[in-house]
Amino acid sequence: MKINKRQAKTLNEAITQWEKNEQINADTAKSLRNSYEVAGFDWKLLAVYSFWIAITCFIISIGILLADDYLMALLATLIDTPASVLSVISAILAAASFSFGIKRRRRYPEKYFSNEAMYFFGVLWTAVSVGFLRETAWFSEVHDAIYLLILTLVYGGIGFRLSSMLVWIFALLSFAGWGLEQSSYFAEPSGYFLGLNMAWRLVVIGLLVLATAWWFGRKQSAATEAAGVQVKTISPVNKFAYLQDPTRFIGLFYLMFALWLVSFIGNHTSASTWSKVSQVTFFPWAVLSGLVCIGLLYHGIKHADKLTRSFGITFLLINLYTRYFEYFWDAMHKTVFFAILALSFWLIGTKAEKLWQLSHIKENEDT
Repeated sequence: MKINKRQAKTLNEAITQWEKNEQINADTAKSLRNSYEVAGFDWKLLAVYSFWIAITCFIISIGILLADDYLMALLATLIDTPASVLSVISAILAAASFSFGIKRRRRYPEKYFSNEAMYFFGVLWTAVSVGFLRETAWFSEVHDAIYLLILTLVYGGIGFRLSSMLVWIFALLSFAGWGLEQSSYFAEPSGYFLGLNMAWRLVVIGLLVLATAWWFGRKQSAATEAAGVQVKTISPVNKFAYLQDPTRFIGLFYLMFALWLVSFIGNHTSASTWSKVSQVTFFPWAVLSGLVCIGLLYHGIKHADKLTRSFGITFLLINLYTRYFEYFWDAMHKTVFFAILALSFWLIGTKAEKLWQLSHIKENEDT
């Protein structure tokens, strides 16, 4: 068992005291001290952050390349090849990247994070292949939503087949892009699809993703219950279990971000009409967004669910400070405005510090 230095100190003092009071003998004390290990720097967390930062920087570098007309013109000159050929070459590179990732995972199964990061190159080349496919003469008239749907299906199938959370997350991102692009196509020229603007359509997409996560969890619960009835000592492997947490995370992000947008743009599609409406008219949507945040926070506390608790408190603060800037930026003197803002953050920090201290006291008591 790995514990931090503070917990190790408390345990060692307790074992020493028990040994001194002759409640345990020397052999038992030695055995207890050998039962735990002091954890050093959290290298696992550093690895996760490093790979995600590397992927993000790689995406940014590709984006900058695509945005630079000179570099794109130079690249087009150097690669004087039909788009169809480039699409096939990119597809082959994508398949090779996924194949290399599979072989690497089999050879080094303990290197989970770097193995997952290797799949990113397969994801990238797949997107490039579909992008070149769009430039071919046969598919140039096809709507962009179809390409996003293709990416969704490809990423979803590969992510499920390879049990890769990274590829599955890109499938969910592509799904949101497809849903928004396809509904926007149907919404032309009014901008409304089934009476909903883009922000409200993202709310629906978030609910659909959360429903999928709930279904994954239901499959897991059903499998566990079946195991309990038939053979209590054996629990069947749920093939959807690894997808539940990333799907919940993406679904909650879509839902809460969309509700936050709705809280100050409502159901408007035009900036001109939105600017003519008083922000007070959006107050009911702000209340709705806040109630959802409180609901998530309550669920997280009641069920010890860190994910819903984190989303609840984060977006509750975002909503509160959005309302503060929205209603008081023009009406209040900036000195008073920032003084109140500073005081609020001070109070939040003080409260967070007290909760942190209480949690550590509880950990020490449990230890």
